[in-house]
Amino acid sequence: MKINILKFRKISWRITFTYAVVFSAVVILLNFLVLYGVRFYLRQQAITQVDSIGKNIEGKILGVGDEQKDIYDKELVNDSVINSDINIKIADSSGKILNNSKNFNPQVSIKANPNNVMVVENEEKHLIVKNFVISDNGKIIGYVQVAKNMNREYSFLKLLFIVLLVADAIGMITSVITGFSISQKILKPIKEITNTAKRITATDLNVKINVGEVDDELSNLAKTFNEMIERLKISFEKQNQFVSDASHELRTPLSVINGYINLIDRWGKNDKEVLQESIVAIKNEVKYMTELVERLLFLARGDSGVIKLQKEVVNLNQLVEEIVKEGKLVAPNRNWSYNLKGRIDIFADGRLMKQMLRAIIDNSIKFTQEGGTINISVEKHLDKVKIVVKDNGIGIPREEIGKIFDRFYRVDKVRSKTTGGSGLGLSIVKWIVEAHNGEILVESELGKGTEVSVLLPM
Repeated sequence: MKINILKFRKISWRITFTYAVVFSAVVILLNFLVLYGVRFYLRQQAITQVDSIGKNIEGKILGVGDEQKDIYDKELVNDSVINSDINIKIADSSGKILNNSKNFNPQVSIKANPNNVMVVENEEKHLIVKNFVISDNGKIIGYVQVAKNMNREYSFLKLLFIVLLVADAIGMITSVITGFSISQKILKPIKEITNTAKRITATDLNVKINVGEVDDELSNLAKTFNEMIERLKISFEKQNQFVSDASHELRTPLSVINGYINLIDRWGKNDKEVLQESIVAIKNEVKYMTELVERLLFLARGDSGVIKLQKEVVNLNQLVEEIVKEGKLVAPNRNWSYNLKGRIDIFADGRLMKQMLRAIIDNSIKFTQEGGTINISVEKHLDKVKIVVKDNGIGIPREEIGKIFDRFYRVDKVRSKTTGGSGLGLSIVKWIVEAHNGEILVESELGKGTEVSVLLPM
Protein backbone atom coordinates (compact mmCIF):
# COMPACT_ATOMS: atom_id res chain seq x y z
CA MET A 1 0.00 0.00 0.00
CA LYS A 2 1.47 3.32 -1.03
CA ILE A 3 1.08 6.30 1.27
CA ASN A 4 1.08 9.70 -0.36
CA ILE A 5 2.23 12.31 2.15
CA LEU A 6 0.97 15.04 -0.21
CA LYS A 7 -2.54 14.13 0.98
CA PHE A 8 -1.62 16.01 4.14
CA ARG A 9 -2.42 19.54 3.09
CA LYS A 10 -0.58 21.28 5.90
CA ILE A 11 3.19 21.30 5.68
CA SER A 12 3.38 20.88 9.47
CA TRP A 13 1.62 17.52 9.21
CA ARG A 14 3.81 16.49 6.28
CA ILE A 15 6.93 17.26 8.32
CA THR A 16 5.47 15.45 11.34
CA PHE A 17 4.51 12.39 9.27
CA THR A 18 7.89 12.25 7.52
CA TYR A 19 9.76 12.68 10.80
CA ALA A 20 7.68 9.95 12.48
CA VAL A 21 8.11 7.51 9.57
CA VAL A 22 11.87 8.03 9.35
CA PHE A 23 12.26 7.79 13.14
CA SER A 24 10.13 4.64 13.31
CA ALA A 25 11.99 3.02 10.43
CA VAL A 26 15.33 3.69 12.11
CA VAL A 27 14.08 2.39 15.49
CA ILE A 28 12.59 -0.77 13.93
CA LEU A 29 15.83 -1.42 12.06
CA LEU A 30 17.86 -0.94 15.25
CA ASN A 31 15.50 -3.25 17.19
CA PHE A 32 15.81 -5.91 14.50
CA LEU A 33 19.59 -5.67 14.68
CA VAL A 34 19.49 -5.87 18.49
CA LEU A 35 17.22 -8.94 18.48
CA TYR A 36 19.20 -10.66 15.77
CA GLY A 37 22.49 -9.80 17.48
CA VAL A 38 21.37 -11.07 20.90
CA ARG A 39 19.93 -14.24 19.35
CA PHE A 40 23.15 -14.85 17.41
CA TYR A 41 25.26 -14.24 20.53
CA LEU A 42 23.18 -16.61 22.72
CA ARG A 43 23.27 -19.34 20.08
CA GLN A 44 27.03 -19.01 19.65
CA GLN A 45 27.46 -19.17 23.41
CA ALA A 46 25.35 -22.38 23.50
CA ILE A 47 27.34 -23.94 20.64
CA THR A 48 30.61 -23.08 22.40
CA GLN A 49 29.30 -24.58 25.65
CA VAL A 50 28.11 -27.79 23.95
CA ASP A 51 31.37 -28.13 22.05
CA SER A 52 33.41 -27.57 25.23
CA ILE A 53 31.48 -30.21 27.23
CA GLY A 54 31.68 -32.79 24.41
CA LYS A 55 35.41 -32.36 23.92
CA ASN A 56 35.99 -32.48 27.67
CA ILE A 57 34.18 -35.87 27.91
CA GLU A 58 36.02 -37.13 24.83
CA GLY A 59 39.35 -36.17 26.44
CA LYS A 60 38.53 -38.00 29.67
CA ILE A 61 37.56 -41.18 27.82
CA LEU A 62 40.68 -41.12 25.68
CA GLY A 63 42.87 -40.27 28.67
CA VAL A 64 43.96 -36.91 27.43
CA GLY A 65 45.41 -35.04 30.42
CA ASP A 66 45.71 -36.24 34.04
CA GLU A 67 42.16 -37.58 34.38
CA GLN A 68 40.87 -40.70 32.60
CA LYS A 69 37.51 -42.36 32.99
CA ASP A 70 35.91 -45.41 31.51
CA ILE A 71 33.11 -44.96 28.98
CA TYR A 72 30.82 -46.94 31.31
CA ASP A 73 31.51 -44.67 34.30
CA LYS A 74 28.31 -42.88 35.37
CA GLU A 75 30.31 -40.10 36.99
CA LEU A 76 31.47 -39.13 33.50
CA VAL A 77 27.98 -37.73 32.82
CA ASN A 78 27.22 -36.41 36.28
CA ASP A 79 30.46 -34.40 36.44
CA SER A 80 29.80 -32.78 33.05
CA VAL A 81 26.14 -31.73 33.53
CA ILE A 82 26.30 -28.09 34.61
CA ASN A 83 22.57 -27.51 34.95
CA SER A 84 19.20 -28.85 33.86
CA ASP A 85 19.52 -27.13 30.47
CA ILE A 86 22.27 -29.60 29.51
CA ASN A 87 21.55 -33.21 28.54
CA ILE A 88 24.32 -35.74 27.91
CA LYS A 89 24.15 -39.22 26.42
CA ILE A 90 27.02 -41.72 26.08
CA ALA A 91 26.77 -44.81 23.88
CA ASP A 92 29.07 -47.67 22.91
CA SER A 93 30.33 -48.35 19.41
CA SER A 94 27.06 -50.00 18.44
CA GLY A 95 25.01 -46.99 19.51
CA LYS A 96 23.62 -48.54 22.65
CA ILE A 97 23.02 -45.89 25.31
CA LEU A 98 25.25 -46.54 28.28
CA ASN A 99 24.56 -43.37 30.25
CA ASN A 100 21.95 -40.59 30.04
CA SER A 101 21.50 -37.52 32.28
CA LYS A 102 17.76 -37.58 31.41
CA ASN A 103 17.23 -33.85 31.89
CA PHE A 104 15.25 -33.91 28.63
CA ASN A 105 15.03 -35.99 25.50
CA PRO A 106 16.43 -34.32 22.34
CA GLN A 107 14.90 -37.12 20.20
CA VAL A 108 17.94 -37.06 17.94
CA SER A 109 19.88 -40.23 17.10
CA ILE A 110 23.29 -40.27 18.79
CA LYS A 111 24.87 -41.39 15.52
CA ALA A 112 23.24 -38.73 13.37
CA ASN A 113 25.35 -36.07 11.62
CA PRO A 114 28.50 -36.61 13.73
CA ASN A 115 30.69 -33.64 14.74
CA ASN A 116 28.19 -31.13 13.30
CA VAL A 117 25.93 -28.75 15.21
CA MET A 118 22.23 -29.47 14.83
CA VAL A 119 19.40 -27.10 15.68
CA VAL A 120 16.12 -28.63 16.76
CA GLU A 121 13.21 -26.20 16.94
CA ASN A 122 9.47 -26.63 17.33
CA GLU A 123 6.67 -25.04 19.33
CA GLU A 124 7.81 -26.68 22.58
CA LYS A 125 11.59 -26.68 22.45
CA HIS A 126 14.65 -25.03 20.98
CA LEU A 127 17.74 -27.22 21.15
CA ILE A 128 21.39 -27.10 20.13
CA VAL A 129 22.63 -30.70 19.65
CA LYS A 130 26.06 -32.05 18.70
CA ASN A 131 27.15 -35.70 18.39
CA PHE A 132 30.79 -36.59 19.01
CA VAL A 133 32.46 -39.77 17.71
CA ILE A 134 35.00 -41.26 20.18
CA SER A 135 37.74 -43.11 18.30
CA ASP A 136 41.10 -44.47 19.33
CA ASN A 137 43.64 -45.14 16.59
CA GLY A 138 40.86 -45.08 13.98
CA LYS A 139 38.63 -47.48 15.94
CA ILE A 140 35.25 -46.17 17.10
CA ILE A 141 34.80 -46.95 20.77
CA GLY A 142 31.68 -44.90 21.45
CA TYR A 143 29.50 -41.84 20.94
CA VAL A 144 28.73 -38.76 23.04
CA GLN A 145 25.69 -36.52 22.50
CA VAL A 146 25.53 -33.10 24.19
CA ALA A 147 22.29 -31.10 23.94
CA LYS A 148 21.58 -27.58 25.16
CA ASN A 149 17.99 -26.53 25.90
CA MET A 150 17.55 -22.93 24.63
CA ASN A 151 14.02 -22.37 25.99
CA ARG A 152 15.29 -20.05 28.72
CA GLU A 153 17.23 -17.94 26.19
CA TYR A 154 14.21 -17.82 23.84
CA SER A 155 12.00 -16.71 26.71
CA PHE A 156 14.46 -13.89 27.29
CA LEU A 157 14.31 -12.99 23.57
CA LYS A 158 10.49 -12.88 23.70
CA LEU A 159 10.63 -10.59 26.72
CA LEU A 160 13.21 -8.42 24.98
CA PHE A 161 10.97 -8.28 21.89
CA ILE A 162 8.00 -7.10 24.00
CA VAL A 163 10.14 -4.48 25.76
CA LEU A 164 11.46 -3.18 22.43
CA LEU A 165 7.93 -3.19 20.97
CA VAL A 166 6.65 -1.05 23.84
CA ALA A 167 9.70 1.20 23.49
CA ASP A 168 8.92 1.50 19.76
CA ALA A 169 5.33 2.53 20.48
CA ILE A 170 6.46 5.11 23.03
CA GLY A 171 9.14 6.31 20.60
CA MET A 172 6.65 6.67 17.75
CA ILE A 173 4.22 8.66 19.89
CA THR A 174 7.10 10.81 21.12
CA SER A 175 8.34 11.29 17.56
CA VAL A 176 4.90 12.50 16.42
CA ILE A 177 4.67 14.97 19.30
CA THR A 178 8.28 16.10 18.85
CA GLY A 179 7.94 16.30 15.06
CA PHE A 180 4.79 18.39 15.33
CA SER A 181 6.42 20.68 17.90
CA ILE A 182 9.53 21.12 15.74
CA SER A 183 7.45 21.74 12.61
CA GLN A 184 5.42 24.41 14.42
CA LYS A 185 8.61 26.11 15.53
CA ILE A 186 10.15 25.89 12.06
CA LEU A 187 7.01 27.15 10.30
CA LYS A 188 6.32 30.00 12.73
CA PRO A 189 8.31 32.57 10.67
CA ILE A 190 6.57 31.33 7.51
CA LYS A 191 3.17 31.81 9.14
CA GLU A 192 4.27 35.29 10.13
CA ILE A 193 5.26 35.98 6.53
CA THR A 194 1.86 34.69 5.35
CA ASN A 195 -0.03 36.87 7.85
CA THR A 196 2.11 39.87 6.90
CA ALA A 197 1.47 39.26 3.20
CA LYS A 198 -2.28 39.22 3.90
CA ARG A 199 -2.01 42.65 5.52
CA ILE A 200 -0.20 44.15 2.55
CA THR A 201 -2.22 46.42 0.28
CA ALA A 202 -1.25 48.89 -2.42
CA THR A 203 -1.90 51.70 0.05
CA ASP A 204 -0.05 50.12 2.98
CA LEU A 205 3.40 48.70 2.32
CA ASN A 206 4.91 49.67 5.65
CA VAL A 207 4.51 46.24 7.28
CA LYS A 208 7.73 44.40 8.06
CA ILE A 209 8.59 40.93 9.34
CA ASN A 210 10.61 40.57 12.51
CA VAL A 211 13.86 39.01 11.27
CA GLY A 212 15.21 37.92 14.64
CA GLU A 213 18.78 37.52 15.80
CA VAL A 214 19.52 34.02 14.43
CA ASP A 215 21.13 34.09 11.00
CA ASP A 216 19.54 31.05 9.34
CA GLU A 217 17.56 30.20 6.20
CA LEU A 218 14.28 31.46 7.67
CA SER A 219 15.77 34.77 8.75
CA ASN A 220 17.21 35.12 5.23
CA LEU A 221 13.73 34.43 3.86
CA ALA A 222 12.31 37.13 6.13
CA LYS A 223 15.03 39.58 5.01
CA THR A 224 14.35 38.78 1.36
CA PHE A 225 10.61 39.30 1.93
CA ASN A 226 11.24 42.66 3.62
CA GLU A 227 13.51 43.70 0.75
CA MET A 228 10.83 42.67 -1.74
CA ILE A 229 8.23 44.74 0.16
CA GLU A 230 10.60 47.71 0.13
CA ARG A 231 11.09 47.35 -3.64
CA LEU A 232 7.33 47.09 -4.12
CA LYS A 233 6.86 50.18 -1.97
CA ILE A 234 9.35 52.15 -4.05
CA SER A 235 7.75 50.84 -7.24
CA PHE A 236 4.25 51.81 -6.10
CA GLU A 237 5.47 55.23 -5.02
CA LYS A 238 7.10 55.78 -8.41
CA GLN A 239 3.98 54.53 -10.16
CA ASN A 240 1.75 56.84 -8.12
CA GLN A 241 4.12 59.73 -8.74
CA PHE A 242 4.21 58.88 -12.44
CA VAL A 243 0.40 58.81 -12.70
CA SER A 244 0.14 62.02 -10.70
CA ASP A 245 2.74 63.79 -12.88
CA ALA A 246 1.15 62.50 -16.09
CA SER A 247 -2.27 63.71 -14.93
CA HIS A 248 -0.79 67.11 -14.08
CA GLU A 249 1.01 67.34 -17.42
CA LEU A 250 -2.18 66.54 -19.33
CA ARG A 251 -4.40 68.75 -17.16
CA THR A 252 -2.47 71.92 -18.06
CA PRO A 253 -2.82 71.72 -21.89
CA LEU A 254 -6.42 70.57 -21.53
CA SER A 255 -7.14 73.61 -19.39
CA VAL A 256 -5.48 75.85 -22.00
CA ILE A 257 -7.50 74.24 -24.82
CA ASN A 258 -10.71 74.59 -22.81
CA GLY A 259 -9.90 78.27 -22.17
CA TYR A 260 -9.34 79.02 -25.84
CA ILE A 261 -12.51 77.12 -26.81
CA ASN A 262 -14.47 79.37 -24.43
CA LEU A 263 -12.68 82.38 -25.90
CA ILE A 264 -13.68 81.33 -29.42
CA ASP A 265 -17.23 80.69 -28.25
CA ARG A 266 -17.50 84.21 -26.84
CA TRP A 267 -15.58 86.44 -29.25
CA GLY A 268 -13.88 84.27 -31.88
CA LYS A 269 -16.89 84.10 -34.20
CA ASN A 270 -16.60 87.80 -34.95
CA ASP A 271 -12.92 88.47 -34.19
CA LYS A 272 -10.50 86.85 -36.64
CA GLU A 273 -7.44 87.70 -34.54
CA VAL A 274 -8.90 85.96 -31.49
CA LEU A 275 -9.88 83.00 -33.67
CA GLN A 276 -6.41 82.71 -35.23
CA GLU A 277 -4.65 83.06 -31.88
CA SER A 278 -6.89 80.39 -30.39
CA ILE A 279 -6.34 77.95 -33.28
CA VAL A 280 -2.53 78.33 -33.07
CA ALA A 281 -2.55 77.85 -29.30
CA ILE A 282 -4.82 74.78 -29.50
CA LYS A 283 -2.59 73.26 -32.21
CA ASN A 284 0.50 73.77 -30.03
CA GLU A 285 -1.15 72.19 -27.00
CA VAL A 286 -2.43 69.26 -29.07
CA LYS A 287 1.09 68.76 -30.46
CA TYR A 288 2.52 68.86 -26.95
CA MET A 289 -0.06 66.33 -25.68
CA THR A 290 0.55 64.04 -28.65
CA GLU A 291 4.30 63.99 -27.99
CA LEU A 292 3.68 63.47 -24.28
CA VAL A 293 1.32 60.54 -24.87
CA GLU A 294 3.71 58.95 -27.37
CA ARG A 295 6.56 59.17 -24.88
CA LEU A 296 4.35 57.78 -22.10
CA LEU A 297 3.37 54.87 -24.31
CA PHE A 298 7.02 54.23 -25.22
CA LEU A 299 8.04 54.04 -21.56
CA ALA A 300 5.01 51.89 -20.69
CA ARG A 301 5.81 49.45 -23.49
CA GLY A 302 9.45 49.45 -22.42
CA ASP A 303 8.61 48.70 -18.79
CA SER A 304 6.27 45.86 -19.78
CA GLY A 305 8.83 44.29 -22.12
CA VAL A 306 6.74 44.78 -25.26
CA ILE A 307 9.50 46.61 -27.14
CA LYS A 308 11.84 44.13 -28.84
CA LEU A 309 15.19 45.36 -30.09
CA GLN A 310 15.64 44.96 -33.85
CA LYS A 311 19.41 44.80 -33.85
CA GLU A 312 21.47 45.34 -36.99
CA VAL A 313 24.85 46.75 -37.98
CA VAL A 314 24.56 50.53 -37.60
CA ASN A 315 27.08 52.93 -39.13
CA LEU A 316 27.51 55.55 -36.39
CA ASN A 317 29.43 57.90 -38.68
CA GLN A 318 26.49 58.12 -41.05
CA LEU A 319 24.00 58.40 -38.18
CA VAL A 320 25.88 61.30 -36.51
CA GLU A 321 26.20 63.18 -39.81
CA GLU A 322 22.45 62.81 -40.34
CA ILE A 323 21.66 64.02 -36.79
CA VAL A 324 23.95 67.06 -37.20
CA LYS A 325 22.25 67.98 -40.51
CA GLU A 326 18.86 67.82 -38.82
CA GLY A 327 20.21 69.93 -35.93
CA LYS A 328 21.47 72.61 -38.29
CA LEU A 329 18.05 72.82 -39.88
CA VAL A 330 16.25 73.03 -36.54
CA ALA A 331 18.77 75.34 -34.82
CA PRO A 332 20.88 77.09 -37.46
CA ASN A 333 21.97 79.74 -34.94
CA ARG A 334 24.03 77.18 -32.97
CA ASN A 335 27.61 76.31 -33.90
CA TRP A 336 27.69 72.61 -34.84
CA SER A 337 30.71 70.30 -35.07
CA TYR A 338 31.49 66.60 -34.88
CA ASN A 339 34.56 64.38 -34.58
CA LEU A 340 34.58 60.90 -36.08
CA LYS A 341 37.73 58.80 -35.73
CA GLY A 342 37.49 56.28 -38.56
CA ARG A 343 34.47 54.19 -39.51
CA ILE A 344 32.69 52.85 -36.44
CA ASP A 345 29.92 50.26 -36.64
CA ILE A 346 27.78 49.01 -33.80
CA PHE A 347 25.34 46.13 -33.49
CA ALA A 348 22.20 47.84 -32.20
CA ASP A 349 18.64 48.91 -32.96
CA GLY A 350 19.20 51.69 -35.50
CA ARG A 351 15.80 53.31 -34.95
CA LEU A 352 16.32 53.55 -31.17
CA MET A 353 19.91 54.79 -31.60
CA LYS A 354 18.60 57.65 -33.72
CA GLN A 355 15.84 58.38 -31.18
CA MET A 356 18.43 58.43 -28.36
CA LEU A 357 20.76 60.87 -30.15
CA ARG A 358 17.87 63.12 -31.16
CA ALA A 359 16.68 63.33 -27.55
CA ILE A 360 20.16 64.25 -26.25
CA ILE A 361 20.68 66.79 -29.05
CA ASP A 362 17.19 68.20 -28.45
CA ASN A 363 18.16 68.92 -24.83
CA SER A 364 21.39 70.59 -25.92
CA ILE A 365 19.48 72.80 -28.36
CA LYS A 366 16.91 73.80 -25.75
CA PHE A 367 19.43 74.75 -23.09
CA THR A 368 22.18 76.25 -25.24
CA GLN A 369 21.82 79.93 -26.07
CA GLU A 370 22.06 81.29 -29.62
CA GLY A 371 25.65 81.39 -30.77
CA GLY A 372 26.55 78.51 -28.47
CA THR A 373 28.37 75.37 -29.60
CA ILE A 374 27.24 71.75 -29.76
CA ASN A 375 29.82 69.05 -30.50
CA ILE A 376 29.35 65.32 -31.10
CA SER A 377 32.28 62.89 -31.00
CA VAL A 378 32.40 59.13 -31.55
CA GLU A 379 35.36 56.90 -30.74
CA LYS A 380 36.22 53.34 -29.77
CA HIS A 381 36.86 52.90 -26.07
CA LEU A 382 38.34 49.44 -25.33
CA ASP A 383 35.60 46.99 -26.38
CA LYS A 384 32.94 49.69 -26.39
CA VAL A 385 31.87 52.71 -28.39
CA LYS A 386 31.84 56.08 -26.67
CA ILE A 387 29.44 58.75 -27.93
CA VAL A 388 29.88 62.22 -26.40
CA VAL A 389 27.54 65.20 -26.85
CA LYS A 390 29.00 68.40 -25.42
CA ASP A 391 27.58 71.92 -25.30
CA ASN A 392 28.39 75.21 -23.60
CA GLY A 393 24.82 75.89 -22.53
CA ILE A 394 23.40 76.95 -19.16
CA GLY A 395 24.52 73.71 -17.45
CA ILE A 396 22.93 71.74 -14.62
CA PRO A 397 23.39 72.30 -10.86
CA ARG A 398 25.57 69.57 -9.33
CA GLU A 399 22.83 68.46 -6.91
CA GLU A 400 20.35 68.03 -9.78
CA ILE A 401 22.45 65.76 -12.02
CA GLY A 402 21.35 62.52 -10.31
CA LYS A 403 17.67 63.37 -10.84
CA ILE A 404 17.60 64.33 -14.53
CA PHE A 405 16.75 60.79 -15.66
CA ASP A 406 13.67 60.61 -13.41
CA ARG A 407 10.40 60.77 -15.29
CA PHE A 408 8.83 64.25 -15.50
CA TYR A 409 11.79 65.78 -13.71
CA ARG A 410 12.81 69.24 -14.92
CA VAL A 411 15.75 71.26 -13.66
CA ASP A 412 14.02 74.53 -14.60
CA LYS A 413 10.28 73.89 -14.79
CA VAL A 414 9.40 77.34 -16.13
CA ARG A 415 12.05 77.24 -18.86
CA SER A 416 11.20 73.61 -19.71
CA LYS A 417 7.58 74.52 -20.27
CA THR A 418 8.43 77.39 -22.57
CA THR A 419 10.85 75.17 -24.54
CA GLY A 420 8.29 72.39 -24.83
CA GLY A 421 10.02 69.92 -22.51
CA SER A 422 7.94 67.12 -20.98
CA GLY A 423 10.59 65.75 -18.63
CA LEU A 424 10.53 62.34 -20.36
CA GLY A 425 13.24 62.71 -22.98
CA LEU A 426 16.19 61.68 -20.82
CA SER A 427 14.12 58.89 -19.21
CA ILE A 428 13.68 57.44 -22.69
CA VAL A 429 17.40 57.90 -23.42
CA LYS A 430 18.31 55.99 -20.25
CA TRP A 431 15.92 53.15 -21.13
CA ILE A 432 17.39 52.81 -24.64
CA VAL A 433 20.97 52.79 -23.32
CA GLU A 434 20.22 50.19 -20.64
CA ALA A 435 18.28 48.05 -23.15
CA HIS A 436 21.54 47.87 -25.15
CA ASN A 437 23.53 46.95 -21.99
CA GLY A 438 25.23 50.33 -22.02
CA GLU A 439 25.71 53.12 -19.53
CA ILE A 440 25.23 56.88 -19.61
CA LEU A 441 27.23 59.50 -17.72
CA VAL A 442 26.54 63.22 -17.31
CA GLU A 443 29.04 65.89 -16.33
CA SER A 444 27.89 69.48 -16.04
CA GLU A 445 28.81 72.81 -14.50
CA LEU A 446 26.29 75.57 -14.01
CA GLY A 447 26.82 78.36 -16.55
CA LYS A 448 29.52 76.47 -18.47
CA GLY A 449 27.75 73.60 -20.22
CA THR A 450 26.99 69.89 -20.14
CA GLU A 451 28.71 66.74 -21.42
CA VAL A 452 26.67 63.56 -21.95
CA SER A 453 28.67 60.35 -22.54
CA VAL A 454 27.09 57.12 -23.74
CA LEU A 455 29.08 53.85 -23.60
CA LEU A 456 27.70 50.99 -25.69
CA PRO A 457 29.08 47.50 -26.38
CA MET A 458 30.14 46.98 -29.97
